[in-house]
Amino acid sequence: MKAILFLALLLAGAPALAQPEPAPAVPRQLYLFLYRPGPAWRADRPMHQQDLRDHVAYHGRLLREGRSAAAGPYVGEHGGVAIVRAASLEEARAMLAADTAIVNGVLAAELRQWAPAFHNDGPLVERPR
Repeated sequence: MKAILFLALLLAGAPALAQPEPAPAVPRQLYLFLYRPGPAWRADRPMHQQDLRDHVAYHGRLLREGRSAAAGPYVGEHGGVAIVRAASLEEARAMLAADTAIVNGVLAAELRQWAPAFHNDGPLVERPR
């Protein structure tokens, strides 16, 4: 009985046998989507009245999937920025091309690869003055 208990404890603490090694992570680079009004932008309407519901939902999905670091509008002017993660320039182009605001022409965008020299992996914290 003690031998069975010892064997059970030994096996419980041992790593699982024949578990496949996880695939190595594909390096993900950062890209910027620099949005501006496109040809279908309604100049007579403010940004919050443009047809951007699907665009907002798309960026929400990218964020949940871990493919977006941040996204949002400029303050005081039309347009905005998204910082996305992609394995390649081609993947970043495909991500931008899948944005309905680009497809529908409400927004246009410039795609730039970005290599920040300084970054903080933790949360942004306001420092006391």
